Amino acid sequence: MRRLHLKLFYLRTRYKREPQGVTAKILGVRPATMSHLEQGRSLPTLPMLEALCKHYDVTPTYLLDDGRPIEPQARDRWSERNSVICRGDWLEVPEGAAIKTSDGFWLCPVMGGARFYDSTAQAQRMLCQSRSEAEELEKTLVQSETSRDTALEDLLRKELLAQRKPRTKKKAKPEGEASSGQPAASPGLAAEA
Repeated sequence: MRRLHLKLFYLRTRYKREPQGVTAKILGVRPATMSHLEQGRSLPTLPMLEALCKHYDVTPTYLLDDGRPIEPQARDRWSERNSVICRGDWLEVPEGAAIKTSDGFWLCPVMGGARFYDSTAQAQRMLCQSRSEAEELEKTLVQSETSRDTALEDLLRKELLAQRKPRTKKKAKPEGEASSGQPAASPGLAAEA
């Protein structure tokens, strides 16, 4: 859960585009609570986690699983939480695995290890001429998603750090100390030296 705070910050600032106070009011918590959640200082309670999921339309798995990208995918939507494959996804199945029903629909089994693609990746997958090209495409898609996610994580960390207020105030120097940290010499001693 080391990225939970980044995901919450992303969802509020990029997805909902709400001020922190508005989100806090909708969820029925203090703005300080939202601030602590987004800065990683505290973790949500179970009821709070459910409220966050419903508000942002994401699953608890998306929020709690560090392996998932920061930007939610279709499968990470609360409204799609009971779906195996989400609307707009394409499933890769071996030739001959799909069967046509008498009313003209195609059925195919969902197999372990089957890859699924969003609409953009599906268009690229259709152009692959061989299995090796398809595997190379899969690697490229994973690498590009990982690099996009890493860049987004870095950007969000910088934004969060820029918003933080310093925790400690600078202590005022006691009178009589010079900037070097040494006690200032009295005017009489300076004349004698």
